This record gives sequence, structure tokens and C-alpha cells, in this order.
Amino acid sequence: MKKTIVISAVIVAAMSLIACHEKGKEAIEFSELPQTSQSFVKTHFANKQVSAVYHDHDVADNEYEVIFADGANVDFTGNGEWDEVEDRDTNGVPQAIIPQGVLDYVATKHAGQYVVQIGKDSKFYDVELNSTIEMIFSKKGEFIRYDD
Repeated sequence: MKKTIVISAVIVAAMSLIACHEKGKEAIEFSELPQTSQSFVKTHFANKQVSAVYHDHDVADNEYEVIFADGANVDFTGNGEWDEVEDRDTNGVPQAIIPQGVLDYVATKHAGQYVVQIGKDSKFYDVELNSTIEMIFSKKGEFIRYDD
């Protein structure tokens, strides 16, 4: 009897975790984004049409994603700060959000190329160019290494 109760409890717990994970990502209205995220989009992507906005609020994360009609997208942390930006059109990621050191390095070492994806964490920027070259920079914008 105890074995049956324990097995039942494990099954219920597993099903609860699966249900929480599945319902973590939901479509929301642009107006439901944190104000910081809304301002970022309006400032740096004013010429793009928002196609979808998602809020991912599973157990481990609280994040937002904005997807534009042309396929560009921005991921935001729970507090509304940008986390990753991808824009593969002819201009790439808006230069205003790229650290000057990254822009200078790309202009010097990879003339004619531009940033199509940039992600940041507490220590680094992860940058991809339109040529698919990936690089890691410090938070100060100093080149660290090429990434594979």
C-alpha cells in the first residue's frame, strides 16, 4: 500500500512539473511588456512591425521575447533589459546598442561586415557577424576571442 502511495505521489509530481513547463510560454500584448522593453523596441526598432510577443514564465526563468514581421527578434530579461538581439536584415543589429569597442573591432578587422546577433550576460558579449563569424567581447567591449 505504501509503495502505491509513493508511486502515485511521484507520478502526480512529475505531471505537475510537465504542466508547469508546458504553460510557461504564452502570447501577450505589447503593452504587457515591462516599460523598459517597450521603450527599447520603440527606440531601436521603430521602423519594424511587431508580429508576436511572448512571456516565458516557467519555474527557472521569467523572460520576454518580441518577434518582428521580418524575422528579427529581441529577448528581454524579467526586468525588461535586453538579453539578446537578432536582426539579419541588410543593416543588422542597431548600432546604438552595440558597445563602441565591438563596433571599432568589427570595422578594423572585418571591414564591410556587420553584427547580426548580439547577446550579453554578466561578463561577456557574444557577437555574430553576417559572415557567421562569432566573437566574444568583455563587458567593456574589448575583444577576447573568436568563438566556434
